[in-house]
Amino acid sequence: MKVGILINPKHGHTMRAYSELVEIIRRSHTRYRSATTTKQWPGVEQASKLLDWGADLIVILGGDGTLRVSAPVLASANVPVLIIPTGTANVLSRHLGIRSTRQALQLVQKYLDSPFAPRCEVPVNVADCFTEAGPRREHFLSLAGIGGDARAVSGRTRLPTGLGWGILGYAYGAGRALFAPLISAHLTTPQSSGPPRQSSGPPRQSSGPPRQSPGGHAAPGAESDSQPNELPLETTTANYVWSVMASKTARPAGPIPVFDRARPTAAKFELLAVELSTTKPGDRLGEWALIGWSCVNRRPAAHAAMHYWQGTEASITLDDPAPVQLDGDLIGDCRRLDLRAGTTALTIITAN
Repeated sequence: MKVGILINPKHGHTMRAYSELVEIIRRSHTRYRSATTTKQWPGVEQASKLLDWGADLIVILGGDGTLRVSAPVLASANVPVLIIPTGTANVLSRHLGIRSTRQALQLVQKYLDSPFAPRCEVPVNVADCFTEAGPRREHFLSLAGIGGDARAVSGRTRLPTGLGWGILGYAYGAGRALFAPLISAHLTTPQSSGPPRQSSGPPRQSSGPPRQSPGGHAAPGAESDSQPNELPLETTTANYVWSVMASKTARPAGPIPVFDRARPTAAKFELLAVELSTTKPGDRLGEWALIGWSCVNRRPAAHAAMHYWQGTEASITLDDPAPVQLDGDLIGDCRRLDLRAGTTALTIITAN
């Protein structure tokens, strides 16, 4: 067996985990080769070289961003991947039951002793981002968001050097994003769809920002097993939303469940349009408190602002550009975002 190791050295504990990993591999008399990511070369080229070398297993020491970037080439090669979570949030690994570097290292030892370990297939989803510079194709595994959700990531990057990464950065960005301006988002979804769980009909177009009284309209639904390019499309408008998200994970932002139907291995996204009813800071804070309470009680769709539906694709077009994030990586400002559930999958070794 040959083991390829892809390392994102951003965090100090990554190299400590790497030292332990190498010791485990050497004890098993297994050949290995390592490659380190950089800001300019975040993982695609390194993963390709490890595959060209003949790696039978790729071990990734990093977080969601390293996985996101390297996933397309690894999925195409059909080589199993084992995650040692040394990133900040480690959303995907947590949802697959890999919660610590210690647990992951034990999984490496188990796999080297007997390569018939449990595994799962995680779709590699497609995001076409339309920026001022032109279209840009990206991929993601866990979560895509446009608007306020992405502003949380953007806010994190504005912290002083040394504080921009880590849980502090996420908390800072999220706090600022709660008061992000609303955006006018035109949603295009498959016509053969079921109604969203929040209300009984699609959103109606409006000519101005939301009133200060509570309320909201539903986002369009999507329920279809057909391939995205075979689906007739119907355009509706969810006016003045805080954010639109497509998720494959239930808890992308921590311990509180937001997407109760989302699964990393699912064929469909769980989509969410957050249509807040107020722009005043005090009222906005109160509205978020009620949304948080609904999520804590595992009933996020009970709040009028939270519009959920499921589907394999969605297109969001904005009147003005807004930031986009994919698996916690800030992509930049986009005027349109097209999302499609993946048809290729990354094979990941799991604990059970």
